[in-house]
Amino acid sequence: MAVRRKKTVLLLIYGLAALTVPPGTTLGDSPGFVIQVDDLQNWDATYDHSEALKLRTDPDEDRDSSLVESDGASGEYLVYQASGYLRSFAVYAYGAEGGTSNALRFYLSSDGKSYRSVEPDIHVDEGNPAAVTYESREFPSGTKYLKIVFAGTGAGTPTSIGKVILNGPGSVGASKPSGPVLYGSMVMLNRASEGDTVYYTTDGSDPRDSLTRKHYSDPIPILEKTVLKSTAVNHSGKDQAAASRVSTYTFDPYPVTAPAPGITDPLDDFKTAASKANLYLAKDNPSYYDNDGSRAVRSTTAQGMLLYRSDTDMTSFTVRSFYYSGQPFEKLRFFASSDGKTYEEVDADSYASGYAQSNWQPYAYESSDLPAHTRYLKIDLIGEAKSWTPQVSDVSIDRTTASVKLAESQDGDGYKATLSSATAGSRIYYRLNKGDDFLPYSGPIELQGYNQLETYAVKDGLVPSPIRSYSVNAGGAVQLDRFGQLESANFAGKVTSEAQLKADAQADATYYGSLKAPEDRDAYGGLAGSAEKYGLKATGYFAVQQLNGRPVMTTPDGNLYFNLGVNGVTPQETYTMVAGREEQFESIPSYASAYKAAYLGKDNFSYYLANKYIKTGSVPTEHDIYTEAIGRLQKWGFNGIGAYSPEKYGEEGKFPYVRMLPLDGMSWAKIDGLSLFDIYAPDAEAKLDKAIAAAVAPHKDDPMLVGYFIGNEYDFHRFYTEVPKLKASKAALKAKLVATLQAKYGTIAAFNAAWKTNFKSFSDLNEAELTLNASPAWRDMESFFSDYLNQFFGTVSKLYRKYDPNHLLLGDRWITTTFHNEKVRQTLSEVEGKYMDVISINYYTYKIETDLLNEVNELSGGKPILMSEFGYGTSEQGLQPLMLNSAVNQFQRGMRYRNFVEGVASLPYVVGADLFNYVDQAGLGRYWQGEWGEHYNSGLVNVADRPYKDYLSGIMATNDDIYKVVLGQRTKFYYDFSQK
Repeated sequence: MAVRRKKTVLLLIYGLAALTVPPGTTLGDSPGFVIQVDDLQNWDATYDHSEALKLRTDPDEDRDSSLVESDGASGEYLVYQASGYLRSFAVYAYGAEGGTSNALRFYLSSDGKSYRSVEPDIHVDEGNPAAVTYESREFPSGTKYLKIVFAGTGAGTPTSIGKVILNGPGSVGASKPSGPVLYGSMVMLNRASEGDTVYYTTDGSDPRDSLTRKHYSDPIPILEKTVLKSTAVNHSGKDQAAASRVSTYTFDPYPVTAPAPGITDPLDDFKTAASKANLYLAKDNPSYYDNDGSRAVRSTTAQGMLLYRSDTDMTSFTVRSFYYSGQPFEKLRFFASSDGKTYEEVDADSYASGYAQSNWQPYAYESSDLPAHTRYLKIDLIGEAKSWTPQVSDVSIDRTTASVKLAESQDGDGYKATLSSATAGSRIYYRLNKGDDFLPYSGPIELQGYNQLETYAVKDGLVPSPIRSYSVNAGGAVQLDRFGQLESANFAGKVTSEAQLKADAQADATYYGSLKAPEDRDAYGGLAGSAEKYGLKATGYFAVQQLNGRPVMTTPDGNLYFNLGVNGVTPQETYTMVAGREEQFESIPSYASAYKAAYLGKDNFSYYLANKYIKTGSVPTEHDIYTEAIGRLQKWGFNGIGAYSPEKYGEEGKFPYVRMLPLDGMSWAKIDGLSLFDIYAPDAEAKLDKAIAAAVAPHKDDPMLVGYFIGNEYDFHRFYTEVPKLKASKAALKAKLVATLQAKYGTIAAFNAAWKTNFKSFSDLNEAELTLNASPAWRDMESFFSDYLNQFFGTVSKLYRKYDPNHLLLGDRWITTTFHNEKVRQTLSEVEGKYMDVISINYYTYKIETDLLNEVNELSGGKPILMSEFGYGTSEQGLQPLMLNSAVNQFQRGMRYRNFVEGVASLPYVVGADLFNYVDQAGLGRYWQGEWGEHYNSGLVNVADRPYKDYLSGIMATNDDIYKVVLGQRTKFYYDFSQK
């Protein structure tokens, strides 16, 4: 048994400053692992013990005042049963020096009968008597019992136990042993297990209850002689915790060099600054700010300012700050002057430095090349969202080592990483892939696969640089470049540098500034003046009216409205899963950086939002994207926001939009493996009533709301074959089918004869997979399908109109497969015609099938049709086309758009065509579908937010003239692809 000896101080005081743990206390209420502390003042907390063991109390003992003592005989024992399961233990024992470490044996059990031995870690501490801590953790699943057996000491000093802790934290380790260390070395504290929180002090106080203790989150630089005391705290319930033993380390840095001349301002006050404006010192929650208890913060959202002046020329600065990642991020700005009158802006290097705490991200700024003769440095704090972000932590002028820069070069199958600092003579350290310690850098690092590299530099007499992190993909599996573009694709306009994206800001302003929305539109995108001209009525809401014998949609003002909407006006489909497949990406910005707002959770990242950040300096919110899109869509001739866009922004009244009824979120009506709504589920109508009321009533007076879709792409084409296979125990729909069949046939014999089956009773049908092997079976399913549709659409329509009599019910967005199934199409048309205002079809096609659309219109009783989703794409940029071979370039894509939209607009019952979608899907698949997610060239803009101008030229040619096409005032456009 190995004995690890440390010169540590053992302070047996448990709990936090605000927590006193009574003897035998059980902490927390977790059903898995619950912290239990036994101070051994009595036997209450033990499960079993030897009768020979004795309890002894010594009030004068400052380490443990109550102990259990052996008389020296071998085999005496204590047994503990965990409340829940056992994952760790710590036992504190006392005895003769050199003897205590072998005086106890430990055994584990899941049932309290069969035990196996376990070898603990042993920490020996000085004292009289000598003290030993036994620790062990990570036990097999199901472990519940701990047995402690005294090995026996004969006539020697007896061994005693002062405390037993189950499921508490382990001791805190350090990345370096006590002793001399190079100046600027970083010490890392390592917790024993996930869930432990580490605290430390450097003033000699006990980190378990000291008012000056610090929360450990980042490596600790050693700049002077340091006595570092640390402990781990584990929580197993609200406001309940236990602390580990205190580990003490002493570090003595060398060489000792006088500090360099310059300015250091920790911002404990404003005395070091020459002046300030609109700032105060925030001293709250230092644990959020890397233990900084005083930061400069703006008093209002107006600009804040710090000014520093030096009697000698300034050459460099480093500023550490924090920003709140839940708010728009605006960087600090820096200005240099030689006379304090004329200032020029300084382009500072900026980067995340450290790990975020409670959404507060450490962020560093630096410059090593200030203009000649700089004597004044001005720092501006800006941000319109909140005054309390950003916050400046400290300012260093000419006293901080420059951070480490990374240069990569390919080396065979891997890469070489070369590190450098602008500070001559500095030492460079790095930590690779969250290793245990920072290593000294001596030359290029050879890398394979995907790597995370943390670096810093230090020069004697200067403060160490901020820690800077890099991700390096040195593998051969890269598929997506750092801008989210497919590596394999070469195309005009492919982004190759950040400078190109930054230049896009002016190019975008020029392009969008050159466009004008069609001049013949009313406030809703309808044809201005058409209400009066054609005798259409203003209803205050979007409506369906008759114009020259054909159904048309009208705006609230009564003007003709052909819905040209765009689906998916959101960045949602640009997020891709990065976690677990990092080697496929050239670079993934750190979650702990200014790019945090481009993450969805910690596993999914949007290169589209990241590129917007490079362009503009801030990651746009979903609302920003939506608002910007409205301006663009209007200029491109669109007049609505389609489905799967953030509905809450439609409420702002800026642009016509649609909503979805909340049926997709009703888990009680879902059927595993089949996209159908189980309208026969228990209390379905009552549940629908409540949900529809909550969803639609608040918006019934919204004039910008076109209407509601019931759902999207139900599996109606699978109804006949799959519903009979369901189990009634899992789907009420199957139970209703069986009841319907029993009501029709009366006897099982009659049913068997018709369906060509051999069941003994109708109850046997409930869990059986029925197949359609005879004509009567198909006819029965046709009838049941019609009954189901009437029940479903009839119920939804009735409840919808009960709470919203003003807006249109827009159907359920048929999938193309359903549309092409003759029997299903005909039944759907007949039933939906009774309940819907508009029938909607997600229609992906090379050719408009006028005969099928005519049939839908006729069988529905003349109901108008909305093409609720369509689109085309190319493979030019490595993405999948929405329809194979539909277009070879963006010009042809525009021609496909023109053919489709003008083709359906010329039909006398189509009232709109909604395009899929606003922005291309992520290059390696949209996030919720994982590794195999859709990745279509479906957008009006690409991942770099660059508009597809050739595509859009075709779109605008049609959109601008859409009402002429609808009214037959010009012939529909047609591009003959067979001749190209």
